[in-house]
Amino acid sequence: MMRILHFAGAAETLRSVQLWATAFALVLAPLFFGSVDQFWIAAWIVVLSTTTILGVSVPLNIVQARVVWAFLSVCLAYAIVAVIQVVPQLLTSLDDSIWQQANDVLGTKVEPRISSIAEIPPLAIGHFLLIVTAFLSGFFAGTSKHGAGRIIFAARTAILIYALYGLVALAVTPNLLLWAPKVAYRGSLTATFVNKNTAAAFFGCGAILWSCWTYSAVQSLEKSSLRVLLLNSLNERVAISLILRASGALTCFFALLLTNSRGGLIASSVGLLVALGVLEIDRFKRRIGYAIALSICALIALAAWLTQMGRIASEGIIDDGRWHVYNLAVEAIGRRPLLGAGAGSFEILFPSLRTPDLSTWGVWDYAHSTILEIAFEMGLPVAGMVTLAALASIFILVRRALKADQRYRVSLAAIIGIAVMTYLHSLIDFSLQIPGYAIPFGILIGCGLADATADRASRRRKSSRGTRDDGSTSAEKAGEGRLSTNA
Repeated sequence: MMRILHFAGAAETLRSVQLWATAFALVLAPLFFGSVDQFWIAAWIVVLSTTTILGVSVPLNIVQARVVWAFLSVCLAYAIVAVIQVVPQLLTSLDDSIWQQANDVLGTKVEPRISSIAEIPPLAIGHFLLIVTAFLSGFFAGTSKHGAGRIIFAARTAILIYALYGLVALAVTPNLLLWAPKVAYRGSLTATFVNKNTAAAFFGCGAILWSCWTYSAVQSLEKSSLRVLLLNSLNERVAISLILRASGALTCFFALLLTNSRGGLIASSVGLLVALGVLEIDRFKRRIGYAIALSICALIALAAWLTQMGRIASEGIIDDGRWHVYNLAVEAIGRRPLLGAGAGSFEILFPSLRTPDLSTWGVWDYAHSTILEIAFEMGLPVAGMVTLAALASIFILVRRALKADQRYRVSLAAIIGIAVMTYLHSLIDFSLQIPGYAIPFGILIGCGLADATADRASRRRKSSRGTRDDGSTSAEKAGEGRLSTNA
């Protein structure tokens, strides 16, 4: 009996270490310039690999195990294609002709291969490992209600702190990025990120998280409660909580606006609209036609509002340079549709694809469309597989959210909104290719899928620490109940 208790205690300790290490990576990954340097990539691989190994001992139900194996299957297929690309003379009919041309011109005897580069760049390997380990770490942490609540709380709090820092830095040290001179995007809020578009996606996540948390509190109040909210001294705590939540949402949204990112603002607005729609789904279950009409009107109103905003009104949604890059990338994909040009090859190959129509200013180290870059480097089958995996993640989250009660739907709605926002933004930018954003997103989407596929019995169990799935505490829940009762 003592051995069993000792084993259970050790397992709980390991699980706690896994949770806190995952939260540590989520919170600190954006800190040092978005962790784009190889040192930070290597450091986070070590941290997240450790949390993944610790999480392997976490018990999974059948559905959760299937999600993990499906994710690993996609990752394995991606890795196999990347290896096949650099193995010499494996599929000679698909070898890049550049190797034979180089042998003829230089007199060398380099063996041809499918990839246009001789080996997989370490940076591409690092980004791949970060996505894999971040997702698995978040998934293992999210298998318990306590873990899921802590991850959501950590994300919400961290993003707000980064937003506050960004606002202060823009006002006090507008020409500095942390301690380094700010070379690009002067006048725009970037916080600790180098690129303002990645910062916009990051603060968009915060706006969605805080807005859902605020909206859930508002929904819990009856009209009679609102009338006496500030008149009853017992309601003071709840009133302060509502004000703080709303302030957090507004702070993140204000930081998002100050990034001056068109794509970030559009994607975040759509993601927030989807998240709020999920929270309100109960009101429309029996009024499908009304819900569809209202959704269309909301999208039209959103589009009309966005087209009058800043750079969107003056420059449009997407600049001409990106359209040229997209066209060139599509042409390159058409020439090598099956296995692509090689993992991590876009930055190296794109200069040879540039035409006089594209301005010579700037370096295009990313395609500014993650899925287009995947198709360019890995081929259409892999890109299609990744797209299906992304759509499947949203389907799983939405299906679970539709069956959940209002209290448990908050965190799922927020993660659905973040997923929609991130996938939309990745179509026109490269936020998912920046470790400082990819790590928090991977952890959140993994945590959300684990929570969405948890057993209903475990979903109903209360955490021993009184933490709810949205990160609020049982004391806050009691306060909300007292508000309604006293009203």
